[in-house]
Amino acid sequence: MHFIFDCFSFGLTTPSRCDINSITMKKMQNLLGKIFGIGVLPVMFVVCNINTYTNTGGLGAEVFAAQNQETPISLVKKDDDVVIYKNDIIVRSDELKKEFKKEVDKNKPAEKPVSQKQEISALDTVNKDLKEGKKYEARNILSDLFINGSMPEKQKEIKDQLDKLNEEIIFSPIPFPDATMYTVQPGDVLVRVAKRFNTNYELIMKINGKASNRLNIGEQLKILTGKTKILISKRNFTLLLLLNDKYVKQYRIATGKNNKTPVGTFEVKNKMKEPVWYSPDGGVFPYGSKENILGTRWIGFKDKPNIYGYGIHGTTQPETIGTAASNGCVRMLNSDVEELYDFVTPDTEIVIQE
Repeated sequence: MHFIFDCFSFGLTTPSRCDINSITMKKMQNLLGKIFGIGVLPVMFVVCNINTYTNTGGLGAEVFAAQNQETPISLVKKDDDVVIYKNDIIVRSDELKKEFKKEVDKNKPAEKPVSQKQEISALDTVNKDLKEGKKYEARNILSDLFINGSMPEKQKEIKDQLDKLNEEIIFSPIPFPDATMYTVQPGDVLVRVAKRFNTNYELIMKINGKASNRLNIGEQLKILTGKTKILISKRNFTLLLLLNDKYVKQYRIATGKNNKTPVGTFEVKNKMKEPVWYSPDGGVFPYGSKENILGTRWIGFKDKPNIYGYGIHGTTQPETIGTAASNGCVRMLNSDVEELYDFVTPDTEIVIQE
């Protein structure tokens, strides 16, 4: 904002340009702050002989002036005998507009961060894709949002959408890009077909709705392709199953009491249905005995130095899910571990995080 002062008001006798040293910038700013009641103001320049400028329009802009010349606004210092009158302050209208715009901008609601804008835009894209029938594309966007946890307030809503979409994309015979449609040939056996595609025959049966492993020549089978991965969160008591780094399903789990579940990356050592339990306290308990707490499935981890005997299994104590209750292994409901078991292959990576 530019201000123009009559030099005579500052006790100066010459009508030429004011000597800025005779009235310090700081003093002028303090005075203007008192006048306008908004603190210290920037002073851009000081000129003399106010009448010349106002009469000729030399400023090139409309000029506003306060009235009541006779009443002094502020006495700078008793000793200096310097008085400023309202009529000695003239403000250019274009500068007023600039200041007004600054105030308006300052009071505008804060804009959303770029990342939040991108997430909202991603949800808009999901809705657009769903309207256009692009369920696979929508699923992939939602998967990234869920895995990144970038919208915590919408995690449950996103998970529900993912589960609904994957009922069709994953758990049905309908074709989609991460699957192969295989035509059964003479002499085919389901176990060998599964091995050829690095998957499990139980999973082929499940997603194709087959009640038996018998194949018919010319039959179309949907076979999932790609790599599976498991992400376990000890803090959240969750296990997330991924296929080609995209969400398949999330399960609730139990972990080791006293923080016994190790963290790190693990490989699959073995898989067993109806496993025998070798208790760390001694004793061997076959499947079905009341002492056997492993449930219906076992997925063992390859041993590491000082880390051995760990794995993922079912449970005979479903009430412990969502708590730290095991001797270090990851517990799941039997129905959940049975579903997970069908996805796990020898090259499945298992990542346990705090």
